[in-house]
Amino acid sequence: MATLTRRRISVIAGGMGAATLLAAAGCGAPQAGQTPQASTKPVTLTWAVRGGGQPEPRQQLLDEYKQVRPNVTVEQIDASGGIAPSIEKIAAAMAAGTAVDVINGHLAARQLIESIDAMQPIDDLVKRDKFDLGRYNQGALDATGRYDGKLYTLTYAWGGDVAGAVYNKGLFRAAGIKEPSADWSKPWTWDEFREAMRRLTKQDGSQAGMTGFGYWVHTPLLQWGAHWLSNDYKTVIVDSQQTLDAYSKFNDLLFKDRVISDSPGMNLGKDPFQSGKAGISMPCCAALNFARSTRGLNLEWGFMTMPKGTQSSLDVSPVIMGIAKTSKARNEAWDLVKFFDDKSRLAGLEDRMPGVLPDMSPWVKQNFGEWPQSNAEMLVEGMKVAKPLEPLRYHPQWQKIAQEVIDPAWKDVTDQKTSLLDAVKAAKPRIQTIVDDHARSRGK
Repeated sequence: MATLTRRRISVIAGGMGAATLLAAAGCGAPQAGQTPQASTKPVTLTWAVRGGGQPEPRQQLLDEYKQVRPNVTVEQIDASGGIAPSIEKIAAAMAAGTAVDVINGHLAARQLIESIDAMQPIDDLVKRDKFDLGRYNQGALDATGRYDGKLYTLTYAWGGDVAGAVYNKGLFRAAGIKEPSADWSKPWTWDEFREAMRRLTKQDGSQAGMTGFGYWVHTPLLQWGAHWLSNDYKTVIVDSQQTLDAYSKFNDLLFKDRVISDSPGMNLGKDPFQSGKAGISMPCCAALNFARSTRGLNLEWGFMTMPKGTQSSLDVSPVIMGIAKTSKARNEAWDLVKFFDDKSRLAGLEDRMPGVLPDMSPWVKQNFGEWPQSNAEMLVEGMKVAKPLEPLRYHPQWQKIAQEVIDPAWKDVTDQKTSLLDAVKAAKPRIQTIVDDHARSRGK
């Protein structure tokens, strides 16, 4: 591997999500230990941990693994924090000579490879062990796990900007509005959604239709199949008619209808949904954490589909794990990855929604029993039909793009110094320059 310097480390950004531990996480015969190629000689693995739950439960999980593979010792290095600091920590460890074996976190293979050349492909291991990739959302697996046609990481959990969309049943009844769909095969339409938001919003600013629409960069676009960046990561297409039309729909909600708690004239406090002043919320990161936050609030709520433009999808993104390029114990590292993945052990430890789709239904049944009217079972199908995230978020220069272009543009929009459509059009050449500079730096 080439010498790693801070100048070569791409800065990128992202968020963390949360869910909960499956009851079955620690029981049953694990896949770990079933790989005949794994050595029985003493082996020490290094795990670069971004997330990984709290230290004590994490050690309990490693103790469980030790019972299965007594010859393997797993040491941990801290890779916590934002994505950019996490990658810097991993790069620093590798540059210092640490043979990192396993990396996990809310990342993408592209970011780790193009930033610090950190990962190795696992296609041969998957084929050798007849490992079932069909257990994952294939779009998500392709978007974050594959790079140049090769598979580098597994999707063991979910995070993202809209882990679940929820509505206040009482406010819908009071306004005489039909409750939104919880059936992903029949999502409510964009027109139904917009009309509901108008009827739920009070003109005196005391109640809003919704608290927000996820992350403005991609949650609205996701419902219309629109993008900032092409799927080959080369061309900024935010000025395409499809994308501009999608942003026009969002602009109508925010500034024309003024149905969002961030719309001009609204001043509803910190969490309008929990205080009963907004009809819909799209909580970030963790559906279960949202549910827990409603305890004791006397709030009647339920999950719903996203409003359909040309499609309907939660704005979720995979949390990944894979084998580092520096690993000197590849079979053992793969065995640990499979152990973490089996029964969604690591997802449970991190309190996240499982990335293994068959584990979703048991997770919902275990964790949402105290909210029987929440429609939580719809999350199972929601993870199956979720569309891949905007490619711009997985570009290795995302943080630079966000800090220098995206965030200032949004501030100008919300301060009403420029229109939303003018802001995204003006962002195109600046982002294209960053994308092109990155490609040239890699000789592409």
